[in-house]
Amino acid sequence: MHDAVAAVAVAGSAGSAVAADASDFVSATPRELFLAAGIGAMIACGVTSFFLAGHVSERTHVALAMLVVLIGGFCLFALFGMIGREIPVAGGLLFLGLIGLFKLMNQFEMRRDRTSRRKETSDE
Repeated sequence: MHDAVAAVAVAGSAGSAVAADASDFVSATPRELFLAAGIGAMIACGVTSFFLAGHVSERTHVALAMLVVLIGGFCLFALFGMIGREIPVAGGLLFLGLIGLFKLMNQFEMRRDRTSRRKETSDE
């Protein structure tokens, strides 16, 4: 079974096998490095949420998911931020998307405030 999987992997990548050169990484632009770091942070949040399943509260999982959304939103902003100069409609949509992102973050904070107030009143 393992030999068959290895044979398929080698056959699939044989045509596109190109030696990776260290200069390819060095020639990456700062924008590409920022996006790569953002994707890495999103992966780290997802893996952290996976490994903490059952050990932390649902609120912590929601916070990690919201962090992933925030990181992804800013990565998209870095990728498409200057498109508004060329296409004003796209710039307007990008602006509305940022407003929506911050409204989503605000809803998370409001939900957290409500639960903390309930705990304070139940303790009294």
